[in-house]
Amino acid sequence: MTTSQANFKRYQNGWRILIFFIATSLFISFAWMITTTPLYRASATFLVYPNETLTSSRDVVSSLDTLDKRTISTTYSDILQSNRVLQDTLDRLQLDPALMKNIRVYSQVEQDTNILVLNVEGSDPKLVTLLANNVGQNGISFIKSIYQVFDIVFLDLAVEPAKPFHPRPLLVILIAAGIGLAVGILFLVLRESLQVPLATLREKSQTDRQSLAFTRKYLLRMLSQELIKKKEIPLAFSLIYLQGLEDLLEGLPERMAADILQNVVGRLHAMLRGNDRVARWDALTFSVMLPSTPELPATKTLERLISALEEPIVLETGDSIALDPAAGLVLRHAEDTLESLIERGEKTLEQARQGGQKLIVAA
Repeated sequence: MTTSQANFKRYQNGWRILIFFIATSLFISFAWMITTTPLYRASATFLVYPNETLTSSRDVVSSLDTLDKRTISTTYSDILQSNRVLQDTLDRLQLDPALMKNIRVYSQVEQDTNILVLNVEGSDPKLVTLLANNVGQNGISFIKSIYQVFDIVFLDLAVEPAKPFHPRPLLVILIAAGIGLAVGILFLVLRESLQVPLATLREKSQTDRQSLAFTRKYLLRMLSQELIKKKEIPLAFSLIYLQGLEDLLEGLPERMAADILQNVVGRLHAMLRGNDRVARWDALTFSVMLPSTPELPATKTLERLISALEEPIVLETGDSIALDPAAGLVLRHAEDTLESLIERGEKTLEQARQGGQKLIVAA
């Protein structure tokens, strides 16, 4: 799978995850709305003003100044929502107090005005409307019995609500979709932040720290996967020993040794296809796996690799090192196991070293 294909697949998966979280959130919101009792609100409004009995202009100005301080409006608002007025209303209407279990009565003063709003909320639209108007009327009667300077009257009677104010389906759906989207994005961000370190660790576990080639363990796993395929599919496996680095590599500084080995790996990669694999087999040996490669193309490839490695490596000091490579190449047999393939590869490499040959191919 190419990088673009992998990115496209991750993009598709990301959208699927987002859709899943949004759909789940919407499902929960629909379930909540179905099981939630709708609530209705009835509102009556009142106007507070100086009493008509005030005769002198001075009294009128004084009363208006008092109203402007909001104390009267606030007091009237508190009376409208008081338990006394509510209880008196229930008694007059001969309503069961148990009906008030889910009823909420509250009043408020409109900002910068002398208008009061009495709200009654509950699950029965007829009941909340009845209570709003009757609590308001009883509140007016009670206020007029104790206050003569300021009068209060209905501005608007409460009208039976046609739609509940809670829950509001459109708002709930929008909020649920937003929550689902936010949670989905958070999940994707967390997943990506975890995947990056995991991918880095996986890459480090597959790569030799010094040469940056694959590790022997990783190549063995790749060889095992290739051997599982159909037996008629060719497979070439080679071991390349760098004789010129004997008694030299261990004495070099770490950085210089790493530069030499990475130079070797770079030369090998330059001659190979994208699905070929290069690994560090041991200190001075590199392995090359050529999937789906018959004998002749594999031999030609190894000859190019040997030719590339025969070029000396020039050090920073100006000195040059001849790698003097020797290689053994084996082709997969139908009966091969991982152990037998490796054993033949190591035996072929040993024959090349002992015989002073650059390359021996064992069919």
